[in-house]
Amino acid sequence: MRKLLLLNVAALSPRDVTPERMPNLHALATSGTLTPLREPFPSLTCTSHATMVTGSLPCEHGIVGNGWYERSHSRVFMWNRSAHQVSGETLWDAARKYHSNLKVANLFWRFAADTSCELKVTERPVYWTSGRKTFDFYTSPPSLHSRLKGELGGFPFMHFWGPFAGIKSTDWILKATAKVLREDQPDILLAYAPYLDYEGQRHGPDAAQSLEALSALDAALVALIETARDAEYDLALVSDYGFTTVNRPISLNRILREKGFVSIEDAANGDQIETGTSRAFAVCDNQVAHVYVANDSDKSIVRETLENIPGVLEVLDTDKQQEVGIRHMRSGDLIAVADKDSWFDYRYWLDPSRAPDFDPCIAIFDKAGFDPCELFPPPGPFGKLHIAKRVAQKMLRQAVPFDVIDPNPANPKGARLIGASPEEGATLVTSWTRDTSDVPMEGLKSLLLERMFANA
Repeated sequence: MRKLLLLNVAALSPRDVTPERMPNLHALATSGTLTPLREPFPSLTCTSHATMVTGSLPCEHGIVGNGWYERSHSRVFMWNRSAHQVSGETLWDAARKYHSNLKVANLFWRFAADTSCELKVTERPVYWTSGRKTFDFYTSPPSLHSRLKGELGGFPFMHFWGPFAGIKSTDWILKATAKVLREDQPDILLAYAPYLDYEGQRHGPDAAQSLEALSALDAALVALIETARDAEYDLALVSDYGFTTVNRPISLNRILREKGFVSIEDAANGDQIETGTSRAFAVCDNQVAHVYVANDSDKSIVRETLENIPGVLEVLDTDKQQEVGIRHMRSGDLIAVADKDSWFDYRYWLDPSRAPDFDPCIAIFDKAGFDPCELFPPPGPFGKLHIAKRVAQKMLRQAVPFDVIDPNPANPKGARLIGASPEEGATLVTSWTRDTSDVPMEGLKSLLLERMFANA
């Protein structure tokens, strides 16, 4: 059996791996193989991760986006961590059929929590009953927490998501991965490096900042690549999607509200969307939006409304969803897809004075969709001072809102690209040579198993 390091470098496209921008990764690809990795629909973090580890499409594994509407709860759930949401046999459970004593480590892949992996690490703040939040990370076994913190310090959560998100969190993860690889020697080790995702969303994939990020990440990968090589691990480096430059945010829920489909509570803390009584509303995420329609009689008019919005490329009904492998009980009754220059913003209020209190906050579990505005600090010379104040208050255990972002939808310049060309989409780099055909993401699991147990 060959040991495997499966490293997900978010938002890396084949066109990025050049000797000028990423010499170390290019050298690995030259000695091994680089091919496009064809994403499922939609090409989003959670969907791609579930597709890679189960070898199935969203219609089977059920992860239809980074979040979805649970009808039985009348609630939108975003960024849930539990593996119990994912249907299907995982890569490591399939590998245990060949090697029953397999040891697996999972560092920061989505749905790492509650898996059958022996070693697990994932981000997890501490939420206090007072309303305050402190930064931390979760490990299993618990002793792994002290081992990692003792050598690497606390996980730099402020650099994992939010206005300060940057390479420090990815560097910590890469060093933790190398440490686990050396000391625990798992048979399969999965790790997730998100850094490129931040600059891609802030500036777009072709901006100078994003190109500089490629070089910075390439340098950060060197030590882990060498550690894996010295320990005789195969390395499969994957990405989950590519990026496109966008210049038009589309607030679907505002349009649906104006048409009378969205129900709103006029609450003391701002307008609150009432999903359970809305005739139709959208869970927005980059260039895809799941649109949930309460009554069949409204579907045709909702579809017509969506199709007439500038920037909406197409609207998928249930038959089309079945064709592309996304139809599932969690999917929207309709799915809107944006054109290459546009993205879907979750906001639904019409009067800025009625914005909910979580709008200027990092509040990934409160918003009815993904909000890339959380990567931007408040504007003006005092924006970062305000962030410093809020962080200090958190450190002092005060229960204050984490209102540290600029919620202007005009800020993001990049979105995860739906329907990418091979050069713009996801990537598979292996340290071994193989066929140079494109690999469908749902085919990665079988490709890796075949490599690991070729002589079994």
